[in-house]
Amino acid sequence: MQTNNQNKLFFYSLILLSLFILIFFTKNLYFSVLKNMDLVETKQTEYKTQWETLKKLQEIEKNLWKDLKMNKYLKEVKEDELIEYFYGFISNNKSWSWYTIIDSINFDKWTKNEYWFNESKINLIITVSDEQKMFELLDFITSEESSYQFFIDNFSFPNDTDNKWGFQVTIPIRMFYK
Repeated sequence: MQTNNQNKLFFYSLILLSLFILIFFTKNLYFSVLKNMDLVETKQTEYKTQWETLKKLQEIEKNLWKDLKMNKYLKEVKEDELIEYFYGFISNNKSWSWYTIIDSINFDKWTKNEYWFNESKINLIITVSDEQKMFELLDFITSEESSYQFFIDNFSFPNDTDNKWGFQVTIPIRMFYK
């Protein structure tokens, strides 16, 4: 009976020793697994919040495209189309006694602004017969119903009422687009 007890004691001590060795050599792995499980859980919650944010942003983008006022800024712009746009207005408003002539259209370099829209400056040099024609052109340029949205930074013109042959003005226009 004593050998049987000694064998049991030996096996128990062997099992305890092996458990101790197992724990001693695998404790870092165990803690690493726990750490990685926590990291996975954190990443999953972060993923869920990012996914919800993405869904909200996609909904905002969908509504943004529905807004017709914003579409003026989101369409692609080509210089030849802009030139045709200005000359189209001039050719539609011809009369025998009053005139508006485009002398030149100068496009500055297209740059990105702080809101990530492309921005361009256009200098429109025109000769007009009188102030009324000039104001008609300014109304056309800044009209909210137009297919392009332009902004005039600053503008001045010669106020010479005795001028019967017209005068030349430079209109600095800013434009935002996609």
